[in-house]
Amino acid sequence: MRRDSTYQNFIKASFFQFFLLIYNILSSMYLFLPPLFGVLFLYFTLLFNSKRYYSFISFIVVMIIFEVSKGFYPGILLVVYSFVYMFLLPNIVKIFDNFNFFELFYSPIIYICYFILNFSVMLLYNADVHIWSYMIFYYIFIESIIMLVVRWIFGIK
Repeated sequence: MRRDSTYQNFIKASFFQFFLLIYNILSSMYLFLPPLFGVLFLYFTLLFNSKRYYSFISFIVVMIIFEVSKGFYPGILLVVYSFVYMFLLPNIVKIFDNFNFFELFYSPIIYICYFILNFSVMLLYNADVHIWSYMIFYYIFIESIIMLVVRWIFGIK
């Protein structure tokens, strides 16, 4: 007889999303902490591949909170994640034929797509358009290292 792991998945997802909200508060106070867009993408793919849609819906709420607290337009992160997951990720995995090699490029692709899309939306609304800075490259570097460590700790292939 097999035990149902639904509650364990719910507890893990709730704990991780609570951690993300606390981290969001800390990263708003301390600018050297990256916004974890790459780690959020990794979690997005994990939830989508494992078909845990209830956790996926609460994760969308967490992403919107992240965007609003950082001063970006809500929903753009979901659009970028969906675009990268559906169009870029399968094609690049076919090209390299090794999924673990591509994990280094999650963060740069997500950040570049996200800031280009945000830049475009800001231009449409005639908003203040100086979002490019050296901190983006710092965030990409730090988050690439964090992605490698998170994938190694959780054994994600």
